[in-house]
Amino acid sequence: MARVPAEERRLQFVEAAARVIAQDGLASATTRRIASEADAPLAALHYCFRSKDELLEEVYNFLSRDYAKALDPVADPGLGLRHMVGAHARRIWSRMLENPHEQVTTFELLLRRFRVEADDQPQALLMNRSMYDGWVSSTLELFRGAAEAAGEPVPANLEDITRLFISGIDGISMQHLADPDEERSKRLVELMARSLSGALDYA
Repeated sequence: MARVPAEERRLQFVEAAARVIAQDGLASATTRRIASEADAPLAALHYCFRSKDELLEEVYNFLSRDYAKALDPVADPGLGLRHMVGAHARRIWSRMLENPHEQVTTFELLLRRFRVEADDQPQALLMNRSMYDGWVSSTLELFRGAAEAAGEPVPANLEDITRLFISGIDGISMQHLADPDEERSKRLVELMARSLSGALDYA
């Protein structure tokens, strides 16, 4: 059997953990279950990660800090900020439809702080904050870069627009997962992007 490089194996375990959490819930995501989902020995998981908490931290990173790496490239990225807001919303939504378990896992992880003991809640809150910081910083950088590349001024309220963008994606995702309707969700994504583009403050 060919040896799997350590970084590739780590990613396999992270992706498997995301699927297991979505399918069975966080409480059922044991290291044994995750190793089985990854079709890898349990010993390999413990070699890659010192603990389940370390593995969960990487799942948080995979779904926030590293999420943009999995998205399709934006066509015509030099067309300015308004174009980028719509294009980014559409490519995120395409990814959500292809991999809905990632969004389910995200919600499970964000709710974790309400399901742990009181002593563990500060760490869980820190993880949630880290996840949102990853989304906000990467999206803000993308939007600011689109404006600057097109020679546009950077709106004064760009961070607030970015946070509303992320909240909108989360909300539409929640509604879609609860009551799937692709046409309705597509309309909502487009409306959200247009509304946020119209709210950019250049004063």
